[in-house]
Formats: sequence, C-alpha cells, structure tokens
Amino acid sequence: MIRTTVPAQQPQLNRNELAQWVHETQFLGLTVHQHTPRIGKHHAQVVSFTAQLAQHGATHAHHEQSAFVQINGAWYFIDPTVALPSMKSPCICGSGKKFKACCGQFFK
Repeated sequence: MIRTTVPAQQPQLNRNELAQWVHETQFLGLTVHQHTPRIGKHHAQVVSFTAQLAQHGATHAHHEQSAFVQINGAWYFIDPTVALPSMKSPCICGSGKKFKACCGQFFK
C-alpha cells in the first residue's frame, strides 16, 4: 500500500497501522463504477469504486473516489487521508506546477 502512494506522501503514512489494518482485513471483491482514461499527460482522473471487505467477522462496503498520478512512468495513488499541500504549494507529483493547478483539482 505504501509504495503505491505518491512518494511525497509516503513518509506521512503510519506503517504499523497500515500493516495491522491489512492483517485484520479480508478483501472480498472490488467493483469499479467509473474510470476516466488519462485526462492529461500525468493524470488518470478519478476512479470510483466499491471494495467489499470483511473485518472482525463483519462485512461492509467501502465506497471511494481515488485520483492517480503518473511519476517517472509509474502510477501512484494520491492519498486524501494524509495532509495535502496548500493550494499554492508545489504539487506533490513533482510537476513543477502549483498544487491547485495540478493534483489539487481532484480535491475541491
């Protein structure tokens, strides 16, 4: 999970909490509702999906819209659960643009 997250965000992720969550979670299925093919040179817009999960004997569905960015030929997940830069800061993808003009467009 960590290595598929935008490299600039990886230090913010709690490896122990993620490892515990993965250990306690069984993935039952994934339904992709919508995917917009590449909307720009480095972006695949938003992927809307529902993941079916089992945790502690209970099943539930997790709905999410995720944004992905391409950096040096690899695709990375932009994690909205960690601190995002201010809109005027350099973008986390390393494009050289301001966050608001680049990846920030997915978090309005």
